[in-house]
Amino acid sequence: MTEYGSVSTTDDTCTLRFERRLPHPVERVWRAISEPKHLVEWLAEAEIEHHLGGRVTLQWLGTDEHGRQSAPVIHGLISAYKPPHILQIDTDAHGDLRWELEGDGSGCLLLFSAIGKYGDEVTKVLAFWHAHLDFLSDSLEGRRIDWPRWPRTRWEALLGYYKSR
Repeated sequence: MTEYGSVSTTDDTCTLRFERRLPHPVERVWRAISEPKHLVEWLAEAEIEHHLGGRVTLQWLGTDEHGRQSAPVIHGLISAYKPPHILQIDTDAHGDLRWELEGDGSGCLLLFSAIGKYGDEVTKVLAFWHAHLDFLSDSLEGRRIDWPRWPRTRWEALLGYYKSR
């Protein structure tokens, strides 16, 4: 198992996969991936209707190299919901996003996948999700992302890695 993501492609659809062992119980990680007050610490401002078919809105807060907010608002619907183990959101811009949590001793295994038509942007999307999963780990350790000064160089290094593969 590696922290780096993998890609498989069928026709023009890409499936990105990440596996992370986290030293936190499933319930704590579930709160981090499903509750707006925790999602803003590592992913985005969020509005979530916590039920199958529930609406989700995500507003990315990262900025571009000039300090301008660079990402759009994403809308989606919850297509799989089994607290505290499975959350899948089918979005209008980032594809189908799925988080699965399995107990692993006192910690848990996080399986994350994103399925979409990423085309030439697949390396950027891999770096994006890799960075956000790193931010999730940081958040679980009490280190919240300062979005106006988010660690862009971290994403750029990951982008370089994925481009070189």
